[in-house]
Amino acid sequence: MQRTLTLLGAALISLMILAGCDQKPGVTIGVVDEAAVFQKNQAASKAMAYLQELGAPLQEKAEAAYKQMQKEQTEENVAAYKAAMGELQNVMRGEERRLVELIDAKLNEVLDTYREQKGLTVILSKESVVSASSTIDVTDDVVAAMNAVEIDFTPPAKAAAEKEEPAGNETKEGKE
Repeated sequence: MQRTLTLLGAALISLMILAGCDQKPGVTIGVVDEAAVFQKNQAASKAMAYLQELGAPLQEKAEAAYKQMQKEQTEENVAAYKAAMGELQNVMRGEERRLVELIDAKLNEVLDTYREQKGLTVILSKESVVSASSTIDVTDDVVAAMNAVEIDFTPPAKAAAEKEEPAGNETKEGKE
């Protein structure tokens, strides 16, 4: 009886050892500071410059309407100022949202590619990690990867119009 228990114990230990050899490698983790990535990458800087360029004429229009309203406060001037401010706010808010979505989508692509290339199981946001070693921080690598990609900030409607314009000019020239 004791001999049977010893053999069963040895068999059980052997099975446990063999099962342990069949396990997958451990989880590899990277941590990224998303706020730092958005602040440091060139795409975000280009997006800010694009927004400033886009907003400049709208801002000038709103300032001119404001000055006119201050000079002579009529219903028309107040309405013109409100319209100019509304246009400025709507255009800028929409473009900011669109650019954030573009950059966020590109960041997700970069993170997936980086994770696959480095053999990481998961990349976590630094904001959701309670404690981690600095050796698993991949923020600088992700910033470098984001700096290597190009993002076209041209609004889809404007890009489509620019593509159609040369064809439209040729058609007009052909009719003349």
